[in-house]
Amino acid sequence: MVLGNIKEYTKALKEQFKDRIATIGDAPKLAIIQVGNIEASNRYIKNKVKDCEEVGIIADVYQYPEDITEHELCENIKFDQEHYDGVIVQLPLPPHIREKAVVAAIDPLKDVDGFHIDSPYPPATPGGIMMYLKHCNFDLTGKDVVIIGRSNIVGKPLARMMTDADATVTLCHSKSKLSNHLYGADLIVTAVGKAGFLNCYPIHVPVIDVGINRLENGKLCGDVDFENVEPKASYITPVPGGVGPMTVAMLMQNTVTAAEKKIK
Repeated sequence: MVLGNIKEYTKALKEQFKDRIATIGDAPKLAIIQVGNIEASNRYIKNKVKDCEEVGIIADVYQYPEDITEHELCENIKFDQEHYDGVIVQLPLPPHIREKAVVAAIDPLKDVDGFHIDSPYPPATPGGIMMYLKHCNFDLTGKDVVIIGRSNIVGKPLARMMTDADATVTLCHSKSKLSNHLYGADLIVTAVGKAGFLNCYPIHVPVIDVGINRLENGKLCGDVDFENVEPKASYITPVPGGVGPMTVAMLMQNTVTAAEKKIK
């Protein structure tokens, strides 16, 4: 089965968001918390702000110095979120700041990234993937899905969501013998964050490539070694331009939904 065009789908989603925002009255507001000045993070945030502005979401960026303490950051987050419908923290964070502590500082009702255990919103990346598969009429019922990568941001929540959709999910990791699991899969999701990780395997099914990696020449690529895998797979989501836009689309949908709930 060949999946659909992500660019066309996200374009249609943006039009839907515009229509929903028009019925709200006030523009939804999103706070983006950034620590430090990492080039990749700057680029991601710039794209998020651009997409939000395109549909009518006000996105404000709060940038803090890399040496800010965990306590100071959490206190600032608690204050900053008061006037926003959604609050997100750009990852990665400096080593001295615990991700769990920062997530805990966000009001669950405003956690539009879906990281908090009590957040009512689906995690942005897994949610974006599920939304895309639904759009493509890819029925997960009874499907064998292999997810490579067991992070709390992508792998584990996506496994739960796909299991709830009646798929049979195998969650692989660095100790797994991939060749034992890839054969017979109906769908593969790779979220390892290592360029060329998936290669030389006889893959004939769609692959969702979540990996974002930067090569020495500055070019972005996913986890899939296109030269060895692409001709064998029925479809591979591109990097960039694949899961990234779907993640932002899910983030915008959650923000719009949060704004709608506020006026009800």
